[in-house]
Order: sequence, then structure tokens, then C-alpha cells
Amino acid sequence: MSSASGGADPGMGGGSEEQRQRGVWILVAAALAFAVLVLPQVVEGDDKTSFAGSALPSGGTSPPPTGPSGLPSGIPTGVPSASLPGYGSGGSGGGGGSAETRAPATPTVAPDPTGEAYRAVSPGDCLAVYDTGYGDYNTRMPAPVDCDAGNAYMWVSAVRSGGGACPQGAGQDYMSYTSRGRTTALCLTRQFKVGYCLLAKQTGSGQQARMNAGLMTAVDCDAKRVPVRYNRILHITGVYKAPANASAANCARVQGDRTYYWSWLVNGGRTLLCTMVYQG
Repeated sequence: MSSASGGADPGMGGGSEEQRQRGVWILVAAALAFAVLVLPQVVEGDDKTSFAGSALPSGGTSPPPTGPSGLPSGIPTGVPSASLPGYGSGGSGGGGGSAETRAPATPTVAPDPTGEAYRAVSPGDCLAVYDTGYGDYNTRMPAPVDCDAGNAYMWVSAVRSGGGACPQGAGQDYMSYTSRGRTTALCLTRQFKVGYCLLAKQTGSGQQARMNAGLMTAVDCDAKRVPVRYNRILHITGVYKAPANASAANCARVQGDRTYYWSWLVNGGRTLLCTMVYQG
């Protein structure tokens, strides 16, 4: 009868219970698979992402600050510039460029004014230089002066690399200077002028008298003292073109002149120098 009650629907009762149990077992198996296979990978991936760049060292100190690139901010990220001191130019690799090689500095050479003064002198110059009578010249600095000046005692006939190349004779000499292994010699010819005085050494008297003049010397005619190697002051009375067979007799300034003259041929024998003992 279609109206009976209290029984299960043969199409739903037993079949539905089996399906529910089967579904539970599927869910349990899926959960186990997820726990075993998927969950460890998710956790491991999260750990790596969470601690990248911030792991503490074994000592437990704080990590260094990082810049935008993720590197510690105190570490340079580029190649050193070649313009910075201490870096080489160009090159690459883990070790950086090689140190820049610099040439040694040229040592500064101190100036030598005296050497420069000697090298500045030219033949034909006149110098305010004279023999003092004490074995030296009045100055080591050969400053040129006008040849018509009152103190133009010497005329430079030549400039040489050594004194041995200069002419030697009455009224001729040289002065030299060596600087840094280079010698400059100035060949000197005395300029004699009337009215000037020289130092001399007299030996003997009367007809036996001999006079040795310091032809490169100059002295104040009224000097009260003279160097010990001299004992006379000679006054220049005349400077003449030397005649043939020149002698002191050619020094007379007036007819019948009875002055006692001392004379020398100078300038290679071309000039007659006439003097007398200065009387004051």
C-alpha cells in the first residue's frame, strides 16, 4: 500500500551513509597530505623571506645598517674613482686597481747669485774690481759698470772656462769662480788712469833702488797704512802709447822735468805707464 509508514526509503537510506563515510576518509587523507607535503614548504619559504639580510651573527650583536641596495651602508658599491688619491687608474677585479706610481720630486736647487753674476759678464765689460793688496780682490761679485766710470778698474778681455786660458803679463790677471763643477774665468786687463794710485814695494835706494808695483792694485793716495807686503804708494802721472825703446825718460811732463819716475810697459807692451812716489 502506498500509504504505509515507518520504513526507510530504499533509495536513500543505506547508500547515503556509505557515501558520507567515504567522504570523511577523503577529507582526512587530504588533510594529512596537506600537512605532510604542502605545509612544510610554506613554512620554510616564509622563514627564508622573513629573515633575509637580517640574521644575527653568532655573537649576538646587531646587524650593520643597510642602504637601499641591501648592502651595509659603510661598504662602497662602486669602483673607486681614478681621480681620488691612492687609487690606480682603470683595471677591475676583486683586488682593485694598483697603486699610482709617481715620479720622484725634482730636488730644489738653491740659487747661486755669484755664479750667475760671473756667467752674466761678457767680453768688453768693465768691472769695479781691484786687488786690495791683501791677496784678494775687493769683491767676489763682478758687477759690470760703465767703462768711463771712476771705479772701472778692470776691462774684461775674455771669458773662459779656466784661468789658465787668460793672457798673463804686466797689468793682466784673471778672477774665477766654480759653481756646481763649472768654472767661469774672467780675463782682466787693468785700466790705468792719471791721478789714481797703486801699491808698490821698494827695495834698495839711490841708483840701487828697485820698485815692484802691484799693477792690479788700487789704493787711496792718502792712505796712512798699507798692506805689509808693500811699503810705497805710487801716483800715476801718465798713460801713453809706448814709443820705441820706451823708458822712464819718456815720462817727463815738461822740458827739464827732474821728477824721479818709475815706469812699466803694460797692455802687451803697447802702453807706457808712468808713476812717481806719492808725496801727498
